[in-house]
Amino acid sequence: MNIRIEKHYQARIPLAIEALIRKLLLKIPKEHLIGLGAIILVDQVTHTRNKKSTGLYWQRKGQELAKIEIAVTAIYKGMPRFIFYLPFIAKFMLANVLYHEIGHHYQYSTHGITSKGGEDFADKYRKQMLKKEFFLWGLLLLPISPLVQWLNRAQRKRTKGRG
Repeated sequence: MNIRIEKHYQARIPLAIEALIRKLLLKIPKEHLIGLGAIILVDQVTHTRNKKSTGLYWQRKGQELAKIEIAVTAIYKGMPRFIFYLPFIAKFMLANVLYHEIGHHYQYSTHGITSKGGEDFADKYRKQMLKKEFFLWGLLLLPISPLVQWLNRAQRKRTKGRG
């Protein structure tokens, strides 16, 4: 599966985002990625109603494959600089958005997305993939899980407050 990763963001982020996405994609079953042509990294998503969202899924249109936009700047906005030196946390924050949007793609490409169940399915998919990707980290970092939960809640609040 050859998925293009396009960098269209201007923010200076001390993290190899493209390489990180490639690593995160390795955990996803290949059949879940069929029909996904690109992951586009932007400062903010292009859809007018969802400008403050951290991610957006675009369904396939004619011959154009599906694509995902990830608003890198929005994901890490306001985060203290030290977060980028804790690879687990920075990766976890990006994975939250990426896996949620891939959940939309997987549901659409296998079942067709309904407006009623799309978000629930994507959230369930995200949680499943996060458990798969971060299982060992979860065991090792159990003592600091309150910090990880706080970051996750802060991210959700930011996302909900923007949408």
